[in-house]
Amino acid sequence: MTPRRALFILPPTGLFYRDDRCQVSLKGVSNAPRPPLDLAYMSAVLEEDGVECKMQDYPVENGTWNTVIEDIKSFNPDLLVIYTTITSVKDDLHACKIAREINPDIITVAKGGDTTICPEERLEMCEHLDIAIIGEPEITLLEIAQGREYKDIKGICYRDNGKIVKTPIRPFIEDVDSLPFPSRHLLDQSKYLRPDTGEVLTTIQSSRGCPSKCIYCLSRVVAGADLRLRSPKNVVDELEHCVKDYNIRNFFFRADTFTWDKDWVIAVCKEIINRKLDIEWVANSRANTVDDERLVWMKKAGCWLVSFGVESGNQMILDKTQKGITLEQSREALRLAKKNNLKTFVTFLIGMPWDTKETIMQTFDFAREIDGDFFEVILPYPFPGTKYYEICKRDGLIMEGAYDHMYDHFNSVVKTYHLSADELTDLKKKSFWYLYARPKYIKKILSQCNSPRAFKNYLSFGVNKMKAHFASSQQ
Repeated sequence: MTPRRALFILPPTGLFYRDDRCQVSLKGVSNAPRPPLDLAYMSAVLEEDGVECKMQDYPVENGTWNTVIEDIKSFNPDLLVIYTTITSVKDDLHACKIAREINPDIITVAKGGDTTICPEERLEMCEHLDIAIIGEPEITLLEIAQGREYKDIKGICYRDNGKIVKTPIRPFIEDVDSLPFPSRHLLDQSKYLRPDTGEVLTTIQSSRGCPSKCIYCLSRVVAGADLRLRSPKNVVDELEHCVKDYNIRNFFFRADTFTWDKDWVIAVCKEIINRKLDIEWVANSRANTVDDERLVWMKKAGCWLVSFGVESGNQMILDKTQKGITLEQSREALRLAKKNNLKTFVTFLIGMPWDTKETIMQTFDFAREIDGDFFEVILPYPFPGTKYYEICKRDGLIMEGAYDHMYDHFNSVVKTYHLSADELTDLKKKSFWYLYARPKYIKKILSQCNSPRAFKNYLSFGVNKMKAHFASSQQ
C-alpha cells in the first residue's frame, strides 16, 4: 500500500520537549512549548510528494485520547506518525493500538530520540507499532510513504513475519538546504508563545550535528558530531517566510550551539539586517564560542537573549563531564552578554556522578556570582546511548523504576557516588529559595518589565514556579 494521507501527532501524554536531544517534561521549567519541528519537517517532505497531511499537538491543544479517536476516524489516515520520548513512550504508543482498532491496515510509525537509541525495544513494547525510525527521519519517511519495500529503506526497524529487522543506518543529510521549510500551516501558531511577552514564537533549525562531547547529551548520538550548517541565505529566507506569511516576528534558533562558527553567525546577522527584518530572537551558545564581535552583530540583528549551558560551578565536574569550558570562560561570556545588553538564560546540571553537596553548593554560588537574567537548575537523566548512561549503569547509580514513569525536573532518578537520589531532589528544591526567591533577584527581574503585559507574564511565571515547587515538596 502507498499511503496518501498521513496524520502526525504528539500524543496526549503530557507537555514535553520532544527534540531528539532534549526529551524532558515541561513541568516546572521556565520555557514555553515549542512547535514540533521534526514532525513539521517530515510532513513538509511528504506534502511535496503529494501526500495529504494533518498534524495535531494534543498536549498543547488540551486533547485527549478521545480526541485522537475522533481525528483518526474523521481524517482516515493510512499512515500514522507518532513523536515519542524515552520517558513517555509507553503511553505514547497507545496511539498505535487505537489506530489499529479503527483501521487494521494503517501503517504506524514512531519517531523520537528514543527510536534511534533502542528501536527494537520500541517494537517489542507495542505489537501495533510497525516501524521505528532511526536517525534523521525526512527521507526515510518519504520512502515509507512511497511504498518502498521495508528491507530497502535505510534507517528503520520493522517486523518481517514476526521477526524484528533493523536495516543499515541512513547517512546524515549533508545538504540541509535541500529540505523544504517546515509545514507550519498544519499547526495552530497561536499556541506557541514567547514567555515574557505572550507574542507568537516559532523555532528555526539553523544547523544539525554537534562537535561537543558532553557525556550526558544525546546530540552526537542522534545528529552526529559534524556540524551541518544551513546557508545564511536559506536560514533568512525561512525567517522572511515566517514574517510575511504568518506575521511571526519572534524566533528561537534551534541549534546545539548557534554561535559555533563565527563567520557564519555574522553572515546570518548581516543577511537579517540587509533585509530589514523587524524581528527578535533567542539562540543557544557555549561560553567558549562567543566574543564581542559575534555578540555585537547578534544584538544588531535582533537577538535579545542568549542561552548558556554553564552546568557547574566546579571545574572538576566540568572536566569529568567533558563540557569543554572553564569557569572563567563562563564568567567572561556573561560579562560580554551584559556589555552588549543581551539577556541571558543559564542552565545548571546537578547530580553528576562526582557531585557532592559541596560541589553543588559551589554551583549555586557560581550562579549567583555570574548573575544571569534567567536560569534553570536541572536534575540529569541517564539517556541510553550516552556515556553518562554507561557510567551510571556500570556503577549502579540509576534508581529502580527510572524508566517506568514520566520524568520531570523535580525528582532525581539517579544518585551520585556521594549523594542519594532523595538528597539530590532536596538540593534541587533548595535551589528555588537560594536562587529565585531572593529579594535582589526578584527586584532585578521586575525592573526589566517594560510593559504591563511583560509584568503580568513575569509574575505569572513566578507564581507557577512557586506552585510547582510546593507541589513537588508534597511528593
